[in-house]
Amino acid sequence: MSQTLRFCSWNIQVGMKRAHILELIAQHPDFRGLDLLALQEASVHAHGDDASSIAHALGISYASYHHVYHHLGAHPQANALVWNTARVQMDSIEHHTLPQHEQVNVPRAERAVLNRLKRQPRVNLIGDGKWNASSLRVCAAHLDVLGYRFKQRQFRAVLDELNARPRVDLILLAGDFNTFRIGSRPTWAQLKRDAAESGLYAISDEIRWTQAIRALRFKQKLDEIFLASAQPYQTRVWTLDVTGSDHLPIFADITL
Repeated sequence: MSQTLRFCSWNIQVGMKRAHILELIAQHPDFRGLDLLALQEASVHAHGDDASSIAHALGISYASYHHVYHHLGAHPQANALVWNTARVQMDSIEHHTLPQHEQVNVPRAERAVLNRLKRQPRVNLIGDGKWNASSLRVCAAHLDVLGYRFKQRQFRAVLDELNARPRVDLILLAGDFNTFRIGSRPTWAQLKRDAAESGLYAISDEIRWTQAIRALRFKQKLDEIFLASAQPYQTRVWTLDVTGSDHLPIFADITL
């Protein structure tokens, strides 16, 4: 009998519209029955961290893990995972720190630009567990904002870390990869080729945009979901055009 996992990835912009996000998650039907949620730019507020507040809004069966790795001014910046304990067992969660630009090979001109910028740590949160009878690995990744080759090197580090780990039945790698474009350039096709060589395939290609500066009518596709599965699968992928963040939540129903 086939089974469907509902997954969502969302950059929530350090919870700047936290109350709106919590109301949306509690009331919108697409969040009902959610099995896994990968968060980027979660934060901490007066009533606690965003991940635990979201877990509470989803229901009593939800648990969360929240890892702060940086501060944007006064705002803690975190990656987080939220999961439905009735359907997903999470055995371990680790954070993999991604390389800074000084630690990887990038072109001289790109390095000169990056040297002028304030350093911002980036991480990939990696959770291992089980869903039904399948071993599961879920990742919440967030690449740096600038640097074409630099982001390729960070993504390569994400893949190398996953390739070094024991194989599992199902891998979900999702997050904000900051794949900015001007017109059709750059294509970022190399990221998807590198992922495919590791058995991870972008299932969110049909989504046209995931981030917007609405006042300027400026839209970008910055977020992706990659999937590796030991079994044949079918997917349904969509976003919600909501205003809880400058990014849209990106959903996937994965049927094995």
